Amino acid sequence: MPYPASSITVLPIALHDTKAFLRVPWRVYHRDHCWVPPLQIERRAFLNPHKNPFFQHAQVQLFLAQHQGETVGRIAAVINQAHDQFHGERAGFFGLFECLPEAASAATALLQAATTWVQARGATFLRGPVNFSMNELDCGLLVEGFGAAPVFHSAYNPPYYAEFIEASGFTKCKDLLAFYRHYHPWPSARILQLVERLQARRNLTIRPINMHNFRQDIAQVAAIYNDAWSDNWGFVPLTDAEAQHMASALRLAIIPEVALLAELDGEVIGCFITLPDLNQLLQPMRGRLTPWGMLRFLTRRRRLDTVRIAIMGVKKRYRRLGVDLMLYVETWKQAATVGVVRGEAAWILEDNHLMIRALEALGASAYKRYRLYQKDIE
Repeated sequence: MPYPASSITVLPIALHDTKAFLRVPWRVYHRDHCWVPPLQIERRAFLNPHKNPFFQHAQVQLFLAQHQGETVGRIAAVINQAHDQFHGERAGFFGLFECLPEAASAATALLQAATTWVQARGATFLRGPVNFSMNELDCGLLVEGFGAAPVFHSAYNPPYYAEFIEASGFTKCKDLLAFYRHYHPWPSARILQLVERLQARRNLTIRPINMHNFRQDIAQVAAIYNDAWSDNWGFVPLTDAEAQHMASALRLAIIPEVALLAELDGEVIGCFITLPDLNQLLQPMRGRLTPWGMLRFLTRRRRLDTVRIAIMGVKKRYRRLGVDLMLYVETWKQAATVGVVRGEAAWILEDNHLMIRALEALGASAYKRYRLYQKDIE
């Protein structure tokens, strides 16, 4: 039976007291075989202002919804000064949204609490779900593509969340797409010949990321990202601190053979950072990093059969040279050497027609859709 609105209490939660906040997903997904429990140690660090450099330019308030003293939902409200400065907006964001199916009234109350909080700090609209910025890999609400387990760092949620959010007056703002491609058959002979001609005409090399010079290479990736994505909807520049935080977070996930950089005359001009689907290893851990789980992670991460192309870009001045095609084909070749049989490219803006056409030409097809919602604040 749905909970009446009068029975719902929304409480602000301090960032140093997140235990109850972090346990909400276990109540929502405990019978969902597709759900991958996040590592609790990683989630605590994500919410720690002393460990997550996002807090250097942002404010975050967590809220819990309770019904008769029992936690039934959660949300985070966010003001990102870096976004406002870059876009000339006064934006508010919500993220980390979770709610029990019988708690529609709690969803309404949580979204209203987030709206009130960002409005008090000058926001003119509320957008989400974003956890906490568009630089994260798990943006949006899954609205198409249910029934398959999420790939590493992908958003996942029950279908009823869209109904809850729309019932609170939010409408579609932008859709993000995930593309899927089985790694067999290989790219056509025409594409392979084109890549050979492109490489022959230019002093361009493709190399794996250097794990002995990892932080410097990640800084190069951040520079490419900030250049290549700067005109994209919702983009916010990565700071140096955020880039290095990303380096620390991804170091154990990276397989160098499929994390590739393109160099032209010694300058790094493009990247395809492909991550193994670590969710295959994380799911049985149930959110706990035990010594046995860590050993299993370290010994099996190179044997996973699925990858996600998570970060891709070519500096603007080098576009239309075929660099992205060369990176894609080389990633394909290298993935086969480490046993990969399928891959996901995500996320792609629904109106990034150039990227969509390129992926479709290579045999990939959109198989998941994530939605960002927005509501103006009166």
